[in-house]
Amino acid sequence: MRETRGKLAERGVQLACIVQAQPAELRAVCGAELHCIADPRHLSYAAMDLGRMSVWKLFTSIDFHRRRSQATARGFKQNWRRTFAKDSDTLLLPGAALVARGGRVLWVYHGEHAGDLLPADSMLAVASEFATPVRS
Repeated sequence: MRETRGKLAERGVQLACIVQAQPAELRAVCGAELHCIADPRHLSYAAMDLGRMSVWKLFTSIDFHRRRSQATARGFKQNWRRTFAKDSDTLLLPGAALVARGGRVLWVYHGEHAGDLLPADSMLAVASEFATPVRS
């Protein structure tokens, strides 16, 4: 998503990430370049009706393990301190949403397993359907 921020901005879309962390931990979790929102109690996950991945799916999902291997190959490493942090639920399913100014939810994506993150191209396509191009 970091790479597509510019293209999203052209469509009038601002990227924000909701993370399972305390507000004081945001810089360490997200870095400085992303707008991140702390959600240690997982209220946004509940509001978006994002469930939890079953332990069975954790062990049997080929797609989950394939994506995990791809992430490792790209240099992403498991942060075990964050994985086992008090506020972290590693089985929470990921999601994505387009929210209009004022808070109206336009569209929601529900992940099927913990590694099921929406590809950036898909988010751009959905954003293009809803957004008005911004002219500078």
